[in-house]
Amino acid sequence: MDELDWVSIKSGLLEMARKRGAEVARVGDPALLEDAEPGLRPSDLLTDVKSMIVLGGAAPRAAEWQSPRVEVMETVGTADRMAALGSSVARHIEDTFGYYALNVPTSTDENDKAFLDFKAAAIASGAGSASLAGPVLDPTYGFLYLTVILTTLPLPVDGPLQEAACPAPQCVEMWDEKGTTPCMAVCPIDDGGCLGGEIQEGLVIKRRYNEEKCRDRVYHYWTPGYQAALERVLDEPDARKRKMILYGSFFTRTMWSITYSGVSQGQCFECIRACPVGTEQRVLI
Repeated sequence: MDELDWVSIKSGLLEMARKRGAEVARVGDPALLEDAEPGLRPSDLLTDVKSMIVLGGAAPRAAEWQSPRVEVMETVGTADRMAALGSSVARHIEDTFGYYALNVPTSTDENDKAFLDFKAAAIASGAGSASLAGPVLDPTYGFLYLTVILTTLPLPVDGPLQEAACPAPQCVEMWDEKGTTPCMAVCPIDDGGCLGGEIQEGLVIKRRYNEEKCRDRVYHYWTPGYQAALERVLDEPDARKRKMILYGSFFTRTMWSITYSGVSQGQCFECIRACPVGTEQRVLI
């Protein structure tokens, strides 16, 4: 086979991804994730992996952010469009160039663990940076759903962003004035919320994060909720109460949610709603 132009191939792949819906398309070095625990490393998923393509997109639209019905965001907040795009790019790589390409599942594996740390992959490739709130933030678009394609195609890597999106200048200013930030103000860890921390010299320090509570809010209607409700139904001797549980709003919405259990989904966006990063994408001026 003739020597391939890796730069041109990379450019073509990322441009194709953007045309198909990705807002952000970057390439990272999978070796940067090899210090993860066994089972979560790129090489655990694809032998001889050389590159990881990270695509971000499919964030809720401006009107969805503005809707007074919170159920709208609970319904549209899924990563299925990005997962489909990742599968399409992976197939294109294998069919066109003859190199292995694996679109990493966005669902969970044993013990409810992810197949790969998508956040670490995004940071390593520059598809965003870590945030006090938790999600990776792109400096322009803010919160995006992610998909990761691992491939043996040896593409040039982009590397992490030189300047982090968080904390934003507005957050630093708010911290200096009030001792809090927009995301911590809406979800304060010391008042029943999930987020805490400090800002010092423009950097987030002493971050505190109640992962268990946040997960319960983000995935309130999901597989664990279904399992808990089903257990309660099986233990309930009263037929009327069993019917109330099975046909009630919680169980009904949970049944809808688990039909999307194979993709990342979100049901609480309040920290991102308050975040100044990507505001232009959420509000039409």
